[in-house]
Amino acid sequence: MGALSGEPLHGRGRQRVRSLKRLARSGLGSDAAPALRLQSQAIALALLDRSIKFKHRRLAILRLKEAAALGALIEAAQWSYCSGVVAAEQDLVLRAEFAKTVTRSRDAVQRLHVNAPVPEHA
Repeated sequence: MGALSGEPLHGRGRQRVRSLKRLARSGLGSDAAPALRLQSQAIALALLDRSIKFKHRRLAILRLKEAAALGALIEAAQWSYCSGVVAAEQDLVLRAEFAKTVTRSRDAVQRLHVNAPVPEHA
């Protein structure tokens, strides 16, 4: 799936995943250097892939939100998985967060005129 799929995060230990999460979040600031933002996007996508691989359904939604906030190009398969999770989810807050993520991603793609995969519905 994502940018770091060739280097899966499986087997690297919980501390490694925590470090990667912190590094990914460092790219969120508006003053983040372009190289740091790209690295953060790649890490966020790899963490999303990991959540999908291990069927961490709710965590995948949160990771999708983080990847979208970083401006990462989320693949159609990742959107599809998360859409399926949300469709079966009873948590209204999680559903609302996913809907906001879809809307923000759609708006960002329209602003940039990029032909990136964005779900058609939430």
